[in-house]
Amino acid sequence: MSNEVVKYHNDLNTVSMRNWTAEEMNFFFSILSKARDKGTNILEFDTDDLKDLSRFSDKHQRRWIDTMENVANKLSQLTYIERTSEKTSIMTLFSRFDIYSQKRKIVIRVSDNFDYIVNRISANFTTYELEEFTAIRSTYAKTMYRLLKQWRTIGKKEFKIEDFKRLLDTPNYYGPSEIDKNILKPVKRELPQFFKNLKVKKLKRNTRGTPVTGYLFTWQPEHTEPWLENKYDEQPQEYAPKYENKFTEWLIYYGVLSAHNHELIEQFKIEVYPLYQQLADRATLETVEKHISYVAKQRYKHPVGYFKKAAKDYLKRFI
Repeated sequence: MSNEVVKYHNDLNTVSMRNWTAEEMNFFFSILSKARDKGTNILEFDTDDLKDLSRFSDKHQRRWIDTMENVANKLSQLTYIERTSEKTSIMTLFSRFDIYSQKRKIVIRVSDNFDYIVNRISANFTTYELEEFTAIRSTYAKTMYRLLKQWRTIGKKEFKIEDFKRLLDTPNYYGPSEIDKNILKPVKRELPQFFKNLKVKKLKRNTRGTPVTGYLFTWQPEHTEPWLENKYDEQPQEYAPKYENKFTEWLIYYGVLSAHNHELIEQFKIEVYPLYQQLADRATLETVEKHISYVAKQRYKHPVGYFKKAAKDYLKRFI
């Protein structure tokens, strides 16, 4: 099995998948791993390849076809909610899902919304290895795996009881005993191999009956590539001037630069633009604009040095 990586916007973790089987989840996230960076039109996949990624046995061809059809049906009902400061949008990710059993292929048409959740994810993303996810048997443990991976480098995540039950889409009658037995028990059994020193602590209110108010998950944080000082001081070899006009336009628009201060613009081109280029390559061009708009609101005396340091610090998130 190849070492595929699943990467998507964090907001997908809020979509309820409680009624999905483990096999259906494996199949869906296998599609996401293959669809990443493929654009937003018609995509075609070999079902044998997806079966391998999903860890599905070759002995159960009828069940495999049923799984694909079930996922296609559930995707038609799956809605994704995008929230910004200005609006809340409810949308679908797929507009078509065709299964060709004899030809062993599926053809899907993804909506423009799919681009946001899978391809244009900027800094707010969840990433993990598909092989790990498909090895988990419990659907509750799979959901917790995805939720905790969102905080993999932090090593700590607290859930209020209401949020915990909503994210895992538990039945209304679930109390602490049902959560212990049906959720926390499989989580403690299956996830420590992926989250070193994983511990779960019940949070209780110091009132009569000491009701459970939430759960605190802690583990040893994952370490990304060590940060090297001056790593981005040198201009990258593939630095392309095609974005310079955009960078300058945004810096002027947000009041950092004046169109008449050519000397300062040149300093930005030399010191800061190469970092913005890397940020655009690692994330999106839109991410650069959002970063500029944020930094421009801060107080600073020396714009070149300040923006250079801010860009370096922000790039660390994409290592």
